[in-house]
Amino acid sequence: MEPFEQYHNYSQNLLLAQYEVSEIIRHNLTRGEVREDFIIQYLTKTITNCQSYLKRGFINLGQDQQSGQADILLIKRHAETIDLGNRGNVIVNPEDCLMVMEVKSTLTGPYLNDFNTEAQLIKNANSNIVCGMFAYKAELEKQTIMLRCGHDYNVETDTYFDSDKDPLPTWYPYIDFVLLVDKLESNGIEENLELQGANQIFVRKALGVKERYFIGTFNPAVRNLISLVRSLLIQ
Repeated sequence: MEPFEQYHNYSQNLLLAQYEVSEIIRHNLTRGEVREDFIIQYLTKTITNCQSYLKRGFINLGQDQQSGQADILLIKRHAETIDLGNRGNVIVNPEDCLMVMEVKSTLTGPYLNDFNTEAQLIKNANSNIVCGMFAYKAELEKQTIMLRCGHDYNVETDTYFDSDKDPLPTWYPYIDFVLLVDKLESNGIEENLELQGANQIFVRKALGVKERYFIGTFNPAVRNLISLVRSLLIQ
């Protein structure tokens, strides 16, 4: 296994371990912010010089309106912001925002529906903002999530696919990616020590494509987030 794959396998398992340890924090808001910080630390340790562009806070939607509080914002270099002075919270204009990511302990259908509605408001202000969901575990079955993202399941090959000839409808037209992490464990075969996380998911829409998702090319799933953030920063 090449070193970058080993590093991201370790990082995904570390994020899950940090998630479990943070359960000792009783205050829900503080616990959520601590988990967001773990993700931000992973991004800043892995992508050179990106720390200044990772924030949390609000998008200015105009006419005294703001988005809901975003768990993680990726902003442009030299973005104009209002520093709210508490744990990196800012207000940023939509034209200065690259990505909004919601972080959830447990992925549910209502959370996806609510975020899809929020993402619609954000994209009405700037259609180029990438809106995505990060979750540590899911109430929904993997097959259900993939089905809602337009991917059917082939039992014989144990694979998910998106049919060009007979495409399935997608449920979340304004959500650009869904990332679900899972514990990675050895399959126990000495000559093949690939690490597997059966429930991990990364699906993403191509930039400028409203409907169809493609499955991330990297393993483990969390490495696809690195690829996405890098691609947005170097545009």
